[in-house]
Amino acid sequence: MMQRIIYIFFIFSILISQNDQTITFSKDVGPDNSCGGFQGVRQTSDDGYIIAGCVDDKVWLAKLDMYGEKEWENTYNLPNYWGSNSIIQTSDGGYLYAGWRGIMKVDSSGSFQWKKTSSGVANTYPYYEDVIEHSNGNYYAVGGPVSDKAHMAKFSQDGSLLKRKYYGGNCDDDKFRAIIETNDSMILMAGAKTHGNSQYPCSFEWYNDLWIVKINKNGRVFWEREYGGDYYEEAHDVIQNSDGGFTIIGEKCAATPSNCNNSTKVFLVTVDENGQNNQNQTFQNGGLTVGVSITNTVDGGIAWLASKNMNPPNYHGCWIKKTGSNEESVNITLRGIAENLENTSDGGYVIGTYGGTIHKTDIDFNIGESVSIDKNEIVPQSFILYQNYPNPFNPETNIKYYLQTDGQVSLNIIDLNGKIVKEGYHGYKQAGYHIYRWGGINQRDEIMSNGIYVYKLAVNGYIQTGKMVLMK
Repeated sequence: MMQRIIYIFFIFSILISQNDQTITFSKDVGPDNSCGGFQGVRQTSDDGYIIAGCVDDKVWLAKLDMYGEKEWENTYNLPNYWGSNSIIQTSDGGYLYAGWRGIMKVDSSGSFQWKKTSSGVANTYPYYEDVIEHSNGNYYAVGGPVSDKAHMAKFSQDGSLLKRKYYGGNCDDDKFRAIIETNDSMILMAGAKTHGNSQYPCSFEWYNDLWIVKINKNGRVFWEREYGGDYYEEAHDVIQNSDGGFTIIGEKCAATPSNCNNSTKVFLVTVDENGQNNQNQTFQNGGLTVGVSITNTVDGGIAWLASKNMNPPNYHGCWIKKTGSNEESVNITLRGIAENLENTSDGGYVIGTYGGTIHKTDIDFNIGESVSIDKNEIVPQSFILYQNYPNPFNPETNIKYYLQTDGQVSLNIIDLNGKIVKEGYHGYKQAGYHIYRWGGINQRDEIMSNGIYVYKLAVNGYIQTGKMVLMK
């Protein structure tokens, strides 16, 4: 027993020390001639970042390395009048953008592959707010309104439109803002549904409920739920929790439209896997406070990002709140409006703002302090074991490592009792980068339970470890 305790303590001491290798920075990366900075910021499989914005009312994409330095940037002939909406990395290493005037695919170097554009007058053409790549290989994009309804579009990998479906009631401005694939390979969409009131049965925009809809991969509704009061609620982002339920973040105004600027609050809704047992909270930091983005944390909690009015008027800052093993509220003043928060492979976070700045933080949201390391200081001397990505993960994750020289490699997955649950790889590997993909199964091909696991890499007798979180 004592040996096991010592081993577990050793593992966690190594995991804690890994935070000392966190890269942090603040970078102005938006184009000089911008039409709204950018909104989409995502970490890529090489631990860098892909960002999306606009220049001269056209889509602008840029790829950054792990230090925030540009590797490439391109402008594309796709209208983008209102800034960017969503950008993701696809399974082939390329990138998929979805925005106000269409959807576009580029390869890993940013070279154009295909696009599908939308046409018509405002509020009649299908615009997109968010996009995912489903495990079935197709792309799903959501937005609205088309003929007063929210919509979902399904595309093949070559850009063919496979299906478009419409959702909502008969009032104006039903819309979806976010989409995720669920643990059961279905799809959850989140946004706002107009309900009006006795005086304004279908009042544009101001009488909405926060709205989530679960569909299958063909677009058939499995269930839908609305949450809110008499006035205005809207969802901006959604995640699935470790227990199978969902947490949705957005905004709530419990006042007439003319008074909303001073009374808007963060609206946080937590439900079970069926959208039931609604638990909701509101938060406010000063005047106008809008919840815009939410992510899982490596310690099993959540972190969310809100935009808030600051002094002087029309100056915006970012408010971050984290819950988990340690609950804390962090106030960070940033130029521009808060747009995007995502956890990163090293346990930290990346924050994007509408003003064209990204901030890479450590796990405690520190920037540029003792945890920062120089780019030239981490040249591999023997081998490097990287943080798995994604983390937390479901159903699979990638474990990347670098060998400076050829050598004998052993990679195992270990539970917190010190037991090897999966022998990943044992044998000879040549120098260079390598990736092991773990699908959350043990040596007998049985599905593992939720929890924290350790991956242990031994190269020529030297050992490094990392921590990962399986969430189903």
